[in-house]
Amino acid sequence: MDSSLIYQAHYTKSDPILNYMTGMLDFQPHDLIFEPCGGDGVFVDKILEKIPDANICVYELSPTAVEVLRNKYKHSSNIRIKETDTLLDDDIVLGSSKFDKIIGNPPYGARNDKKKKNELNRLYADLYTKESYTLFLYTCINCLNENGELCFIIPDTFLSLHRHIGIRKFILTHTAIRELLLFPSSFFPGINFGYANLCIITLSKCSDVSKNLKNMMVIRTGFTKVDELENSQAGVSKEISQGAIYNGVGSAFMFKSSDNLAELINDERITKIGDIASCVTGFYSGCDKDYLHPINGEIKNAKKYKIIDQNVIHSELLSDAEKLNGINSEKCFVPIVKGGNAKYLKPNLWFMDWSTKAISEYRKSKKCRFQNTTFYFRNGIGIPMIRSSKLTAALIDGRLFDQSIVGIFPKDESLLNYMLAFFNSSICTKLINTINPSTNNSANYLKKIPFIFPNLDTRDKIEKCVDIIIERLKMGNEEISDIEAEIDRIFNELYLNKKGVDPTAYTKTAYKQLSLF
Repeated sequence: MDSSLIYQAHYTKSDPILNYMTGMLDFQPHDLIFEPCGGDGVFVDKILEKIPDANICVYELSPTAVEVLRNKYKHSSNIRIKETDTLLDDDIVLGSSKFDKIIGNPPYGARNDKKKKNELNRLYADLYTKESYTLFLYTCINCLNENGELCFIIPDTFLSLHRHIGIRKFILTHTAIRELLLFPSSFFPGINFGYANLCIITLSKCSDVSKNLKNMMVIRTGFTKVDELENSQAGVSKEISQGAIYNGVGSAFMFKSSDNLAELINDERITKIGDIASCVTGFYSGCDKDYLHPINGEIKNAKKYKIIDQNVIHSELLSDAEKLNGINSEKCFVPIVKGGNAKYLKPNLWFMDWSTKAISEYRKSKKCRFQNTTFYFRNGIGIPMIRSSKLTAALIDGRLFDQSIVGIFPKDESLLNYMLAFFNSSICTKLINTINPSTNNSANYLKKIPFIFPNLDTRDKIEKCVDIIIERLKMGNEEISDIEAEIDRIFNELYLNKKGVDPTAYTKTAYKQLSLF
C-alpha cells in the first residue's frame, strides 16, 4: 500500500495556527507533554520556544519521520522519541501513560490493512474506525490526567456527521470544551479538502459529567484569513452549553445555525420527516456500463455509455411480478431517476435493463445493490445524495431510482405534493445545512428534518402552487421563480413565525435520557 495513504500526514507549517494552538495550552515547567503524531516536530519546536526544558514525549509511526526526529533532537534529553502506532501502543491502549498536555495534528483518513482494521474495530468498537483522527481524539483524551488539556487540529466532520455520534457524546460527557475554532481548510498550507473544513478543538479532561454538560463552550467562526486566528476579537463568537448540544438531535454541533433553526430541529414535540415517510436509497446494477443507457449523447456523463434503442423502452406499467423478477420481452428497459439538481419534475433521460436475464444477473452480482426493492416503481420524491448550494427534489413518478438518490415515500400519499414543495423550499435547505453542513444528503440526515403540519388553508395554498409549477414545466415553461417565491414566503411564515400551523401539530411528548458512551 502507498505509504502516503497509510500515514496521511499533513504537516502544520502555518505560524498563526501553531501560535494559536500552543497559546491555548497553559504549559507549566513540570508538565509532561505528549505529541501523538510527531511528524517533523513543528509543535515540539514551538513549545521549546516557550519552555526550552519542556518534558515532551513524541510518538510517530513513520520510520522516516522517526529518523528525522531523532537526529533533530539527539542532544535534547528532555525529548523522548518513540517509533510506534499510537492507536495500538500498549501504554496508550492500557492507559498506563498519562499526560498533562497533549497537542497534535493527527492523520485524517489514513488507510489500514485488514489486520489493523480488525484490531481497531476490537479496541474502538463504539467508534467509526475508518476515520483515524477521531480515534486519536478519543484515545488521547483517555490519556489525559484529570484537568489535563488537549489541543488538536482536525477536520470538522465529527461535529455533525451521523457516523461520529459516539465520539461527540464521549467528548461532551468526558471533557470541558474551552473553544472550537472553525475555518476553511485552505488556511492550512497545501491542503484544501473538498468535503470538509478544519477545526481546532481545545478541551480539558473532567470526570464530572454534570459539570461538563453545564460547561459553556465558545465556537468561533467567520474568519477571512489565517492571521485572524491569533486575534481573540476576530471572527464571530457564540457561547453554548455542552448539555444543549448533547440533548440536541444527534448530539450535533449546529455551528451554522441560527438559534431559531436549532430550536426547531431539537424540539422533540415536532414531527420529523423520518416519522412520516420512509427515506431509502435506490438501485445499483454493479456495472452500469453494461446495463444503463442514456436517451442521447448530449446528457451529462453520457459519453461512456451506449445510447438506448427507442424500440426496447418499456412504456407500460409493470406488473408486481415484473417489478420483482424482470420483464420477459424485448421492451425491457425502464426509466430510472438518477442524481442531478432538477426541481419538481425530472424527464426520462436514463434507462436500466430490467429484463428477466438482467435481474438474475443482478441478484448474483456481489457489486449490485438490489436494495429497498419494495419502493421501486412507486410514487415518491427523489433527492440527490450530493447536493449543491440548494436542496432540490423531483417526483419519482413510478420509476426506478438509483443509489445516488434518496427516495422519500410519505406514509400518507396525499402529502406527496406538499412535501415536494417543502423539500424545494429555502427553509428546508437551511434546515438540512444546519443538521449536516457537508454536501451529503444521506437518508439519516433527511429523516431529522422537522416537519410542521400546516392547517388546511396553508396546505391548500402550497398544493395549488405545486400544481401551477408542474403544469408550467410540462408545457416547457421553466419560469417558476414567482411561484417559488410564494412557496418560500408561506414556508418561512410557517416555520419561523408559526403562521398557518395545524393546532394539533405539537403533539409529541419530549423525553430525555442521558446515555453515557
